[in-house]
Order: sequence, then C-alpha cells, then structure tokens
Amino acid sequence: MYFASILNADAMGVFYTDATYPITATGTKVQDLTNLRKGQSSATSFLFLIETGDAGIDTAARNGGITKISYIDVNEVSVLFFFRKLTVTVYGE
Repeated sequence: MYFASILNADAMGVFYTDATYPITATGTKVQDLTNLRKGQSSATSFLFLIETGDAGIDTAARNGGITKISYIDVNEVSVLFFFRKLTVTVYGE
C-alpha cells in the first residue's frame, strides 16, 4: 500500500515531506466553500514495519457527518523511512 501511494503523490521529498495535494472526487461544483463541512481520517506508519489507522475517504466523510462529497485533500508528512502520516480531509455537505 505504501509504495502505491508514493506513485500517486504529487510531492515526495527524499528526507522530509509535508505536502497537501487534492484528489478529484465528484466534480460537483460548489458555490460557497465557507458552508462546507470537513471530516478527517489518518493512518501512521513507523519504519515500514507497523502501520495503524484508517485513512479512508468513507471514514473521513463519516467523521465530518458528510453525505455529499465535494472534494478531497490528502496531506502527507514523512521523515525518511522512519515515520509517515497520511491524513485525508473530505469537504462536503
């Protein structure tokens, strides 16, 4: 799973990464971004040996009480191969 997500990342530093990038969700046009709800989910990995958490889109939507997803952002923080945290943020109604 980790290697597949590296290939999809828009930014990846060799030693350190702290980048947020969008994922195309539904193509729904949003008129007013200030009224959108926000939900998050995350997963953390240590030394490629242990990974825990649920960074799923469905989990993030449920955490924010969202039934209609407008767009999704992914934030990745990593330090070499020691630590990686992936956070999915879902915006919608």
